[in-house]
Amino acid sequence: MNSSSSYRVNSPHVIHEIFEDGEAALINLKSGAYYSLDPIGAEIWALIDQGYSLGDVVEIVMQRYDGSLAQIINDANDLVTGLLEEDLIVVSADNTGKPSLPPAPDGGKKPYTSPRFERFDDMQELLLLDPIHDVGEQGWPHAKSDDA
Repeated sequence: MNSSSSYRVNSPHVIHEIFEDGEAALINLKSGAYYSLDPIGAEIWALIDQGYSLGDVVEIVMQRYDGSLAQIINDANDLVTGLLEEDLIVVSADNTGKPSLPPAPDGGKKPYTSPRFERFDDMQELLLLDPIHDVGEQGWPHAKSDDA
């Protein structure tokens, strides 16, 4: 993967939220799948969303966490590959307005662990339900029955 490549969230089909505990939830409204990222994965996600290139993401993670360069590069590549495969991000054609790197944090580096990226399909039917056309008399989230 090219370290100068930048990516963007594949909106409007992907929505996301980073919670106070640092974890993130991502929803692909086309597939109905939702995903979770642990705090390190969520931090990488946020950096991608802010427009940082893959090389910049690795540099920022190296500033913030105590991990080997080879492991962080490998993990960042794996996470970006997974996000691309799940259609959550796309390659950004616009590299203008690239943000400057944030300053290194005070207080030393935190321990590094590989980001955890998980997919869930248990709510797929509900997430794919069209609330205008596919609902019954009871309204959303009650799907139309086949006999209606």
